[in-house]
Amino acid sequence: MLKLTFFADGLTTSNLLLCNTSRSITELDVKFNHQRVLSIEQLATALGSGNAALAQDFANHRNTLSLRARRSVDFASSAFADPEAALIFALDQPALFTTTGVLKIEVAGVTTSATRWLLNCGIQGLNLADWLGVAPAFDYTFNGGLITPTAPF
Repeated sequence: MLKLTFFADGLTTSNLLLCNTSRSITELDVKFNHQRVLSIEQLATALGSGNAALAQDFANHRNTLSLRARRSVDFASSAFADPEAALIFALDQPALFTTTGVLKIEVAGVTTSATRWLLNCGIQGLNLADWLGVAPAFDYTFNGGLITPTAPF
């Protein structure tokens, strides 16, 4: 399971659910710091899971997380009624990321589950990757700073 939620700065009660799926990380083409991630366990390890409260802070180093989310598959409960509704959603996407914020990353695999927070995060890239009627796929690339297991709010 992979669930990504974006919280814009100053709006902790309002959030944007970007992905909520049980599909594999391989299918979603998840990349962490430009390296392809092959399993939930590998992603959780890269993000610093474990019993200790680990965090990655590399001073000026930035962490990137990218994936492809297909709206009809990764959000089955909110499928589009028609291609026109999907187009309107696609047109509205860039306006949703006008500021920085926090990206909440929740993962759950066979043996590993963890929640991490990518702080000082902004959208680096947002692309309508392909179009299948009511099932558009979006490529998201987030660029942020510190990754921490502690909720910032």
